[in-house]
Amino acid sequence: MKAVPRYSQIINYYQGLIEAGKLEEGQQMPTEETIGELFGVSRITVRQALDGLAQAGYIYKIQGKGSFISPKKADMQLNHLIGFSDEMRSLGLAPSNLLVDLQLVFPNETVAQQLKLDPKQKVYYIVRVRCADGVPMAVERLHMPFYRFAGIENQDLSGSVYALLRENYGCESCRAVQSIQAGAATGQEAKLLEIKPGAPVLRICRTTYESDGTAFEYVESVYRGDKYVFNVTLEK
Repeated sequence: MKAVPRYSQIINYYQGLIEAGKLEEGQQMPTEETIGELFGVSRITVRQALDGLAQAGYIYKIQGKGSFISPKKADMQLNHLIGFSDEMRSLGLAPSNLLVDLQLVFPNETVAQQLKLDPKQKVYYIVRVRCADGVPMAVERLHMPFYRFAGIENQDLSGSVYALLRENYGCESCRAVQSIQAGAATGQEAKLLEIKPGAPVLRICRTTYESDGTAFEYVESVYRGDKYVFNVTLEK
């Protein structure tokens, strides 16, 4: 039977402590020297293990200060249609939003196709940073038909857009179709999310419909890869 590499033993050990809650969010990891002495390995092996823990999202590194336990990832369910704000509240986190941009523009080909619009029909283009407990979690680029939501620029967009649409426009989300793919953060996205350019992200495109089948929004979102675990329940 092949022996488990020493760096893997270190990874498994600290992964177990973190998952058991014995090492808390933000707590500093032992030094490389301390870990090396504990496991009887070289600092090179310790660094391999720490890199593995960082890549898996269990720890993060601060240059010149050491390694620290990462915040727990948000457990997002894909089995039901729920807004970001409600999802964060269900996890015991306080949602907030930072409005980055709001324009009235002509839709590109993708947006026009998804919203079944003529290219000459304008849409609202809204960019927000979605936060939980003040931490940037995602960048949301929202497209909505002007004819359906005229005047939304005068509304408060710091809260739940779904709640705003329901209360002010009688628009209730009924179903959505979305795609998810892995990607790397662009420079602008990294700045908004407070991560490094090129860091892993999840790109989600979603078209949401009212009960009569009318598409009322097309959203392109970029979620931090170190903050989310998406779960789906499959039934036969």
